[in-house]
Amino acid sequence: MMTKNPFPGMNPFFQQRWRDAHTMLVAYCRDALQERLPADLVAGAEEETVVIGADEHETAYRPDVQVREPWRLQEPAAAAVAVNSSIPPGTEPLRVLVEDEIERWIEIRDTTGRLVTALEWLSPSNKLETEERERFHRRRRRFLSGGASVVEMDLVRQGAWLFPEGVRRALRGAGATYGVCVFRAGRTGECEVYPIRLRDRLPCLRIPLRPTDADVALDLQPLIDQCHERGRYHLLDYRFALDPPLAPEDAAWAEHLLREGHLI
Repeated sequence: MMTKNPFPGMNPFFQQRWRDAHTMLVAYCRDALQERLPADLVAGAEEETVVIGADEHETAYRPDVQVREPWRLQEPAAAAVAVNSSIPPGTEPLRVLVEDEIERWIEIRDTTGRLVTALEWLSPSNKLETEERERFHRRRRRFLSGGASVVEMDLVRQGAWLFPEGVRRALRGAGATYGVCVFRAGRTGECEVYPIRLRDRLPCLRIPLRPTDADVALDLQPLIDQCHERGRYHLLDYRFALDPPLAPEDAAWAEHLLREGHLI
């Protein structure tokens, strides 16, 4: 059985484990950039947890307190707390089911902490849910208004493009399945677009830094292939019904690759 990515570019079956793929892409990309950045710039992974409670109002936060299990701290587990009859029993709380979504991205900053470039990967939730789309757009505006460059990578097939209309037209005209959009700081009204068709190798991106710096190359294909191999994605369900389904000719092409790799 083939353990390598059976596709020459993006594997559309990654959507089965997109959270895992997204997390690892951030880590692999951070490491790849770190090797090539000027000595006074640092790439760091950022994350924000979005919680949706029973009232359907979203709360976004970055945790600053962690509760860890005793074995992780290598400390003995605490003994049970004795009940003091003078203390009233604990108030019974309401139990509410919540959904959380952890959003991750990369920020490149200089030694003063100034944000230079932000790199984002879109998730299905960004593209399918109204609140998620609005929050994603707000973060883009915040980065750009602060004078940073922004690189947005859309490697999922679900949902609608979140890029500006001109970019969407360019992607549709190129027959793209996926796309990358680069907003360079100080160049309002202009974007750099990388259309990616289903059968294409993923591009090597030019990541902008400061005006005085040369662009840094970020080759996406090895990172996707690394996700596949280290994540054991050859164990995915390759008979899974993709959503949206592939066009008939692309479905036949994908089936041929999967049969060659003995994955179906």
